Amino acid sequence: MVNTLSRTNPDSPLETPAAPSVFSSYDLDLAGTLAKLRAWPDLKTVGLQFPDGLRDYAAEIAQRFEGELPGVAVVVNADPSYGACDLALNMQKWVDVLVHFGHTEMPSINHLHTMPVIFVPARHRADVSAVTVKAAGELPGRRVGLLTTAQHAHQLKEAAEALRKAGFEPVVGVGDNRVAGAAQLLGCNFTAGTSVEPLVDGFVYIGSGDFHPIAIAFGTKKPVVLADPYTNEVRDLGGKMDLLLRQRHAAIARARDAKSVGILVSLRVGQERMLLAKGLKRLLEQSGRRATIIALDFFSWDNLQYFRHLDALVNTGCPRVTTDDYARYPMPMLTPQELEIVLGRRSWEDYAFDEFKGTKPAPKGRARVADV
Repeated sequence: MVNTLSRTNPDSPLETPAAPSVFSSYDLDLAGTLAKLRAWPDLKTVGLQFPDGLRDYAAEIAQRFEGELPGVAVVVNADPSYGACDLALNMQKWVDVLVHFGHTEMPSINHLHTMPVIFVPARHRADVSAVTVKAAGELPGRRVGLLTTAQHAHQLKEAAEALRKAGFEPVVGVGDNRVAGAAQLLGCNFTAGTSVEPLVDGFVYIGSGDFHPIAIAFGTKKPVVLADPYTNEVRDLGGKMDLLLRQRHAAIARARDAKSVGILVSLRVGQERMLLAKGLKRLLEQSGRRATIIALDFFSWDNLQYFRHLDALVNTGCPRVTTDDYARYPMPMLTPQELEIVLGRRSWEDYAFDEFKGTKPAPKGRARVADV
């Protein structure tokens, strides 16, 4: 049977016979997005880009857009998308506007492209109040820094009010201009946390997965507790940090004898750091090693197997590739900071997580919760 779109309520999240669950959990504001597109001057073609969690529903969403935008062609980008840092700019020659699902704008890269983009975050509907209060109870004090991602940014006021009622003082920080909203944490940017570090006793991260909170856990000396609204579980990150540090220590140890090193540069607009790569190449060559800069769009062993003769890789792109996918590569893969340890320019005690900073620093002090 062919799946068709539910039209029982055009203002509600998309539902399909095959996949009602994800859209009953998330608000994608398709109606608002369609209204923006109807008002777009001389619109002929729309591009759609999705993260992995929503790509299963790309065809259904495209069908709805075409059905409600007569005469407009819709093109789906099927490549993986991990954030606003990797906009599908190669579609610009075909489309008038790109609709990017699942993430919020990354203001610091807007000057790097001219493609019109509509960002449609996937706002989760789960209640966050109880699990946030539960997580705050694991911290050593009452001043609680709140951190989250685009999926829960709209629930900050709800979480803050629950903390106040429970006797805590919620603190919301504002990051630099790589992030679009208060308290927003990226896997590569944790300035929304460090901007208020002196004002809090610890942080509660509202969300699932360890990649985002691990970043701030490495970037602050304050404790970080994860509040997972999907499972209502609370956990600290001590065990995960210990495991990750042991993995990174092993990679650094394996790379110390490397004679030939590949320096990976991402071609994605918000991840490209060619100047950094050139500087790392000079450092490697000054140490008597051979270095090759390798530029690519999608990091995978299928693409990099042709460089298997290299002794080590240094990743200047998304740090998640280094921390999450290291086991897929036979040679050690390092972050730029880890290469500094290998070269004796940084001590192990000064280990730092690889962070992408914006072009404008984070403002000092907290944000008013009423303004988020």
